[in-house]
Amino acid sequence: MRRVRGSAFAEILISVFIVTLLVLSITALSPMTTRMQRQAQQYTFATNVAQTALERVRTLDFLQITANGLIAAGVGQTIELNDANQFRVRFTSIQLPGGTTLNLANELRNGFGTIEVLNLTTNNNISIGLKSVIVTVRWQEPRTNRWQQVQFATTVASLK
Repeated sequence: MRRVRGSAFAEILISVFIVTLLVLSITALSPMTTRMQRQAQQYTFATNVAQTALERVRTLDFLQITANGLIAAGVGQTIELNDANQFRVRFTSIQLPGGTTLNLANELRNGFGTIEVLNLTTNNNISIGLKSVIVTVRWQEPRTNRWQQVQFATTVASLK
């Protein structure tokens, strides 16, 4: 039986080539995986903040759901819009029950939130005892500088 010389060397070269390709592929995927994980963490945090803000608004009495009422409750910091049937407050932190404060800047680059409330009325501008509440949390992605957002909405009714 004759052996082909050099075949072992060729097999080793092919094996090294395949292992090198695998290592390079894994190395290339690692930053992408880290970036996607960070993005998922940002969306989760923003979703939790928006849900918390919305639940805080829902715990208020119907008549407290005003621009000044939200600021007094620790849900908003500044008034951006304050018309008769619509207002919007902005927040960068939210006071949680129990005294702790949730700060958006700790997790989200240029992060802020808004709470917009529309007082639903008839054609004659008479309130029908419903308010539409829209909570938006926005932030900038660190790598691309693109703005991202999470938004929740609900309707609150007057019980009187």
